[in-house]
Amino acid sequence: MKHLLAIIQSKDLFFLKIVVAFNLLFISNLHSQDIKIESLKSEILKRDWRYSVYLPPCYSERNSFKIIYLLHGSGGDENDWNKGISLIDSLIKKNVIEPVITVSPSSGTSWWVNGKENFETAFFLELKPFIEKKYKVEKSREAIFIAGFSMGGYGALRYALIRPDLFSAAILLSPALYNNLPPENSSAIESGSFGNPFDKDLWISKNYNTILDSTRLKNYPVKLFIAAGDDDWNHPEGIQYNIDWQANLLYSKYHKELNYPAELRIYNGGHDWKLWERALLEALPLLLDNESNFD
Repeated sequence: MKHLLAIIQSKDLFFLKIVVAFNLLFISNLHSQDIKIESLKSEILKRDWRYSVYLPPCYSERNSFKIIYLLHGSGGDENDWNKGISLIDSLIKKNVIEPVITVSPSSGTSWWVNGKENFETAFFLELKPFIEKKYKVEKSREAIFIAGFSMGGYGALRYALIRPDLFSAAILLSPALYNNLPPENSSAIESGSFGNPFDKDLWISKNYNTILDSTRLKNYPVKLFIAAGDDDWNHPEGIQYNIDWQANLLYSKYHKELNYPAELRIYNGGHDWKLWERALLEALPLLLDNESNFD
């Protein structure tokens, strides 16, 4: 593990490509029975709420495990993190990271907020307590992580910022962030999650810029690992909407200005699992190791 971390932290692109390719060879070893689809009866959503859960191979041998909540992108479901979970499984089996539990709930085009359905409230008041009761989850803040890609990156950042007392770190993969208003064709507008018609004041009230100065965040600074691709979509309404541009803005505000712990990576790649797997390969060992050098 130390050898792998040394290669990763050296930022040697050639060797990192070799490491990524080596690890991806093992992803197919994850069997379908290792990821289970479950549901809980949600009173808040007024229906059964589906989620996937991954339990590590040594689940029966230990009393508790760290947990990573995995949030999907727009229009996705509980299966959309399966490639990422396969990578997590392979890293656990090769002792690169410690065994963890993962939970990936389904939310469609919700943007993970209280909108058409109250997913944010349901996550904190129903899903998280339910998971901690049903599975061998370590409940300390240092053992709880959240990650998301695209729309899920927005949700992971929001959840980590509004409840930093619950999460020690967040991984944001090509996060759908806008420091101001989203562009007209964004699913943030088209989904109706922020009002129908779109309510710009509602968007602003929930956006990360509005909650960065909270006292709670100052008391519980959350580690952020932010990753984006240099070949992600070049937005026709202006480069200020591009994900790599917005990732830089978040990092500069969060780390450079406010001095909270964060890492930023702009990789060669687009908006897909090829890039997100590479980011996870670097982020997971860094964040799960509480003794790692993270500034």
